Amino acid sequence: MEPVREVEKTDKAEFQIFGSVDLTDKGKIKSQYPSWYFDHLKDELTNEISRMETDLKFDRIPKSEVAITQERLFQKKEKMKELDRSCVELRGKQKDRVAGVYEELGEKIREAMFSRSDMKKGLADPREEMKRMTEPTIEVKGDALKLAQACNVRVTKGKVTRDGAAKVWKIIGKALSEHSNVEHLRRD
Repeated sequence: MEPVREVEKTDKAEFQIFGSVDLTDKGKIKSQYPSWYFDHLKDELTNEISRMETDLKFDRIPKSEVAITQERLFQKKEKMKELDRSCVELRGKQKDRVAGVYEELGEKIREAMFSRSDMKKGLADPREEMKRMTEPTIEVKGDALKLAQACNVRVTKGKVTRDGAAKVWKIIGKALSEHSNVEHLRRD
């Protein structure tokens, strides 16, 4: 697990990936992926809010618990607002730039992956696979570098690991409503 790092002001200005719900009180990122990345979190919260509202509406809550339930409902609604505010909205030139990084990183990740047939045949060297996953070999610069930093991926001498590049690719893929499963990149 990568260490928690602070989001730099330059990253916030250009590419804001993590919202306030993903940050500690001191501004440090507290999760590997932004909360908006996981659709099920928002779905569960929506269901909880709906259930609580229904229970309150039809007096299914004991009188002694009504005030507590209303407070919890308020807190869940506030959390939903925070989740909604933290969602990345890409528009115009910024969306085009992020899409360019998505394509660029996708190609670099594809090149760093063994082919599907090599994997099935057992021809992929496990040591080489581990090396590709964990050693910084994929060069990032410009917008790719800025996005890697905004995604809380460790950059060493202008390079990231294949897993780090995959993390960036998945996050920006989700933001662009594109594929976010790296297996789509694997050659046959």
